[in-house]
Amino acid sequence: MGIILASHVREPSSFSLKLLTTGIELLRGMNVSVSFNGKACASDTEIRQEINKLKAENPDVYIVCPGNWIEPPVLCHPLEMIRNEHILLWGFPESLKYIREGHFLGSNSAFTVLRSAMKQMEFSFRAIQEFPDKESVQSIYTYLLAAAVSRQMRETKLGLIGYCSMGIYTTCFDQHKIRSVFGTEIDTSADSYILYRNMENVPAAEVEKVEYRLMERCSVDNAVLEDQSMYKSIQMYLALKSMSKDGNWSGLSVKCQHEFSTYLRCTACLPLSILTDEGIMCTDEGDIHSLLTMVVMRLLSDGSPIYFGDIYKLEEGGFLMDHCGLSPHSCAGDGERVSLLPQTPRISKDGKTTGGVVSSYSFREGDVTIGRIENNPSGTYSFHLSRGRVKPIDSIAYGWSSLIFSPEGNDEEFAELQLANHYIFLYEDIVDRIEAYCSINRIETIH
Repeated sequence: MGIILASHVREPSSFSLKLLTTGIELLRGMNVSVSFNGKACASDTEIRQEINKLKAENPDVYIVCPGNWIEPPVLCHPLEMIRNEHILLWGFPESLKYIREGHFLGSNSAFTVLRSAMKQMEFSFRAIQEFPDKESVQSIYTYLLAAAVSRQMRETKLGLIGYCSMGIYTTCFDQHKIRSVFGTEIDTSADSYILYRNMENVPAAEVEKVEYRLMERCSVDNAVLEDQSMYKSIQMYLALKSMSKDGNWSGLSVKCQHEFSTYLRCTACLPLSILTDEGIMCTDEGDIHSLLTMVVMRLLSDGSPIYFGDIYKLEEGGFLMDHCGLSPHSCAGDGERVSLLPQTPRISKDGKTTGGVVSSYSFREGDVTIGRIENNPSGTYSFHLSRGRVKPIDSIAYGWSSLIFSPEGNDEEFAELQLANHYIFLYEDIVDRIEAYCSINRIETIH
């Protein structure tokens, strides 16, 4: 982040500078890179010069701190140069303790007038009025992370092989709307046939290396070796990995049903599970909105295991979650050995010809954040999110990894707000970070 301290020429900001320096030290302790010239700017020319210096460093957030009284035009006019950047207006309240010590700041007066002026001029910014301590700096960090992810999403490209699967409306998307809200590009240049050809070109020696590693750490059913499902799955994994690198994709989705399951005779479940664990976020059935959710949640997180799957309300309470095969191995409980099992034929269009590999295990239990991004009637996007807890249960069918999700609050309310059949969760509380990201990008949050 880049920081600008501004004050009136007749009002020295030595104490505000001391407070700001304390905040900067706390931020740097959180591994935040901070650029600050170490002094207050007193004129619009000085502020403009400092903004130009900071622009060359391309910060994720500009912190503008009125250390004392300053006429709004002196600060607002130069800020036009970064109107479209992420700005945080940070003011200090007054304190009887500090006043009695001889420190009447004046920051509050400047802050309130600047905040109102910037709102009227329709700047996109966040305002905070607190002294620097661990709590206030954590709030600033959350905003910084959300702003950094917002920028990263505008530099992100996601791959889509095929389009909406089985006519599912929730997988339909508007590329122009995605670009206008998220800035993310959906690369549709690679279709199923290109993937198939790339699979054919994968060297057998490379397949055997991956197969050896999987057999070392997983229990492998002989059926997936005999019907070549394991071999085809690894071919697909290596082909998708190469395509992701060549296309500069941060994530991908495939239309697996019914092209892969019926005609290729190999679902994408194992390849997508492995790629997700390696940091390339993956969904299936062409669900781009789930993929956007997954990428945003991953970037906002501290790297906790992340899961994509189906969600079903249960009469007995809670929600069943599982998937017909896409199960990242990092979501397995401690000490769990993943079993690689044959895909059920019911996944194919004719109920007979499916090949593929299912990753089966018992989930780790724990607290999670769950959510999904989806279209809304106003023409933009909504993000349904909740805290909750997941608990593993025995597989409900076909070896599919299964769990019960219990949302924070009321089951009925969560079910009423549910946006689709696919949801993302990760083992971490990132609700505040999601809210900050949605606020920056004008995405409705639904709790």
